[in-house]
Amino acid sequence: MFRVLDLTRLYPGGVTTRLLADLGFDVIKVEDTEVGDYLRRISPKLFEWLNAGKRSIAINLKMSEGRELFHRLVRSSHVVIEGFRPGVARKLGIDYETLKNINDKIVYCSINGYGENGPYSGLPNHDINTVGVAGLLDPDLFDDGVPKPLTVQVADVGSALLCVIGVLNLLLRGVGGRVEVSMMEAALLFNTLNMAMTYEGSEPSLTGKYPFYNVYRCRDGYITVGAIEDKFWQGLCRALGREDLIGRQFDKGAVDELSREFSKYTVAEALKLLWSHDVPAAPVNSIKSLGKDLQLIARGFNGRDFLNPLLINGARPGRQGRAPRLGENTVEILMEIGLSRDEIDKLAERGVIIK
Repeated sequence: MFRVLDLTRLYPGGVTTRLLADLGFDVIKVEDTEVGDYLRRISPKLFEWLNAGKRSIAINLKMSEGRELFHRLVRSSHVVIEGFRPGVARKLGIDYETLKNINDKIVYCSINGYGENGPYSGLPNHDINTVGVAGLLDPDLFDDGVPKPLTVQVADVGSALLCVIGVLNLLLRGVGGRVEVSMMEAALLFNTLNMAMTYEGSEPSLTGKYPFYNVYRCRDGYITVGAIEDKFWQGLCRALGREDLIGRQFDKGAVDELSREFSKYTVAEALKLLWSHDVPAAPVNSIKSLGKDLQLIARGFNGRDFLNPLLINGARPGRQGRAPRLGENTVEILMEIGLSRDEIDKLAERGVIIK
């Protein structure tokens, strides 16, 4: 079994290591001896989702004895994942250059905001900052020209997925090495289509400004329409009895005309009509109603738990247990690397660990 030492807090690292835990990795959360992962108090539900199946050891890495314990763990581990600002790991003596001298096969993954170099590299950041730098909040992408925060954390989750890819790449090759993923560049990946269209001299078209790719209000809710290809746009116009709109796919004024048409239908009526004409359309669910969507239910979502998006050989990796309490597994993990109960008790008395 591969062992992962997870030094991260909050969202990106939590997603990364939850996915690895679901795949059967032994993930050990290495938390500080004060508050541990901030998610414990910010969002207990998210903490539970992202840390199910992991073990927790609480070590004070600012103490030399704490660093020595961590180094001993590294000797029997395969992966280290950290989310510190650039330079912090080196100050703590747990950077890649240090750890590869302890275990030359270690796969070391860093998640940071803007990357290891450049004028922003040391700045504090969250998802909104990195997506702004990556152009996802370009005023031209919004109808009224006023940028608004995205409602989902694409840089957080995107960087997590890239970290999983990078870690698995090195493990499959059987070599140690360092993976670095910046949230800013993960966000840039999500902006690839808009960038390509802009550089070609055209306006990004999947932003809700055009009628073929938009959200429409029905009598009792909303639907999405993604009639990008000509055949789908033509099917949409025919479904609504508006063949006169077939030549107006890129006419922004047609949005209002389609809005009036959809206002005549309920969501169920509109979807039945569009699906009968093979038009890409779907309901807009509220977060509270996700557990009632028949498609989500069919795929195993129950509205109460984290759904691993992977299906492997027809089975979905499931959670391996609950999320750990801070330092819950300190004793067992230290005993696994050879410490005696007496040694562990003395470390706890000196504040090197908590158990």
